[in-house]
Amino acid sequence: MDVTLRRLKVRDIPPVPPEIIESFRNHRVTMVPFEERARIITDPELRLENGVAEFVDGSFMVSVSCPMHGVTRDMLMWWLWWFPQNVERFRAWLPEANFEITYSEDDRDFFMAQDVPSFRPVTLYPNQAVGDLALPFRIDLVMADEFGFTAKDIEVAGNPLLVCGHMMARKGKFLYSDFVYSVYPTDYGSLFNARFWIGRNNSNLLLRLLLLNERRIMGLAEICYRQYACLDGILPELYWENRRS
Repeated sequence: MDVTLRRLKVRDIPPVPPEIIESFRNHRVTMVPFEERARIITDPELRLENGVAEFVDGSFMVSVSCPMHGVTRDMLMWWLWWFPQNVERFRAWLPEANFEITYSEDDRDFFMAQDVPSFRPVTLYPNQAVGDLALPFRIDLVMADEFGFTAKDIEVAGNPLLVCGHMMARKGKFLYSDFVYSVYPTDYGSLFNARFWIGRNNSNLLLRLLLLNERRIMGLAEICYRQYACLDGILPELYWENRRS
């Protein structure tokens, strides 16, 4: 077992703070239609929201925000390249929610590069929990401009790290969620924000019964919060341990 993975396995993973759970439950989130998604990165107030709420069409908006002390853009880019390379790394990140992961064979050269390559679109196949239900997903990560952000949007936002994608249920048969992770430099490290548009333009009855209910959407929000909040403070240590080894 490599040193970084060993350190990841022995750390404590704190629960979601009560005030964040309360915020999720009380729908403290600005409802931003997908067509207006540029607002997610250009409006600084939206970066701070934690909340879950339902659109009138039955789809959901989820926002997750947490501080990441000591974390830099380069560290997060390394993390997002490093963890999919080995299923044990994915499981150790959040054991109760992360079960399996592979990537497209077409992306083997990206993940097996000697060092962190420049980002390009890649496809991941995680099996992970949505609330109390584990499901196989396909995640297509795309370039920010392909997702719909313009160069002007990104400039106004302060040039954050943007990780944009489409999450497909049943290994790609149904669109489950569009999402963007945006990461902003701060005096203490970085501010992480995730936005999900879940169930948009999807009328599949099975998907709606299984996944599009507030209990499971709440579960997704809590899992996302724990995944990234638990990197707060420890990611710099993992990054430098890996670089040394």
